[in-house]
Amino acid sequence: MEPQFTLPPHLLAKAFPFHFVFKGDLTIIQAGEVLQRLIPDIIESQFSKCFQINRPIIQTANFAAISKKSHSIFILKSLHSEMILKGQMITVDDSEIIFFLGSPIVTELRQLSQIGIKLKDFAVHDSVADFLLLLQTKSRLMDELVEREIKLKDTLRDKEEISILAEARARDLELALENLQRARDLELAFKNLQRTSTQLIQSEKMAGLGQMVAGIAHELNNPINFVNGNLTYIDQYIQDLITLIKLYQQHFPKASSEIIDYMEEIDLNFLLIDLPRIIASIRTGTDRVIDLVVSLRNFSRLDEADQKDVDLHEGIDSTLLILSHKLKQGIDVLREYGDLPKVFCYPSQLNQVFMNIISNAADALFETNIKSKQIIIKTNLEDSKHICISIKDNGNGIPTEIKERIFNPFFTTKPVGQGTGLGLSISYQIIEKHRGKIDVISELGKGTEFIIKIPIS
Repeated sequence: MEPQFTLPPHLLAKAFPFHFVFKGDLTIIQAGEVLQRLIPDIIESQFSKCFQINRPIIQTANFAAISKKSHSIFILKSLHSEMILKGQMITVDDSEIIFFLGSPIVTELRQLSQIGIKLKDFAVHDSVADFLLLLQTKSRLMDELVEREIKLKDTLRDKEEISILAEARARDLELALENLQRARDLELAFKNLQRTSTQLIQSEKMAGLGQMVAGIAHELNNPINFVNGNLTYIDQYIQDLITLIKLYQQHFPKASSEIIDYMEEIDLNFLLIDLPRIIASIRTGTDRVIDLVVSLRNFSRLDEADQKDVDLHEGIDSTLLILSHKLKQGIDVLREYGDLPKVFCYPSQLNQVFMNIISNAADALFETNIKSKQIIIKTNLEDSKHICISIKDNGNGIPTEIKERIFNPFFTTKPVGQGTGLGLSISYQIIEKHRGKIDVISELGKGTEFIIKIPIS
């Protein structure tokens, strides 16, 4: 179904503050507020006077050449600052204009001042802002912990008994900081894993997805378990430090004015309350990573590249967990599982079929205005030799003329850049490889149902 609505220019500029628009002669005719601030003369300037295309490689940067690369990720270097933009070129054919939608590549906080932008310049939906805010919070926390260690050592220098205790706790603090650094590195690595996995799934490059996801999940398993195990010690060390601070306040209530001023400056009371909360939040995050790693390994089934007897419900559940970020946006998933025997199959390939169909169902529901969006997954034993899986949504349905073509390679109704048209075609081939059958039942206004039938052995 073709999109029916669009954003007016002022809302587009708010949603994409780093966007710009240029016409056939490469003259820039529109730009987001942040770009106009960074490049005051950007409007009516030539594209080549403002940006250099680092990726993809284009021999001659003209309108036609750029338009042909609309499926590629563009990396643009600003000629007016150190800013590098990453995004997509979208061609509006009937208007002969191209939209660039993207945002800056920023991996460190200090880059913001070098470029001349702030966190508030990013759109609310931009994950870069969330990542930078997390870096800022962690950096502040570690700086404050280090400063507190220095102050404690200086203040308690003449108190031999307490000084020895503080020295021991300082070593514990150093270990805690190292573990926090590992947690930050792990979180960044996991974000890269999510981004890479999402790009591969959206591009439907199924052949390499299972091996890549399972391999990275395996590499993440040991460090995340290490971090999770050390969180208990971090929590205890921090509790010991808090006890030490309170003990010092009790025995030395009349601190120097310099110490009192600094305690007020860092809001010590708030830190003593907030620090345990942060540790609890990190623990929650590591638990979620562990759960997702298990689901990724189940989904990819790298250790089951050959045919195996597997529980299909386990594969469906792993697929739903991987898609939870998409399904939790107002979609209810109802599971009506029957009593199925194990099925002799290629598990990772069937998981890819489930991924394609469920993801397409979610996309179809996002195009509707109904309040109660649902995906119903049913399984049952068809007869003594076959099982049946039904995946049904209550979206707008598929027109008859389109339904006959959905399994054709490269056929897609999605906008340019959002699909290759290979998902259902490859799914059809996988089911045929299993000597099964896949059918679609759809009626406009009543949703779509995919029915998969495969032999048990």
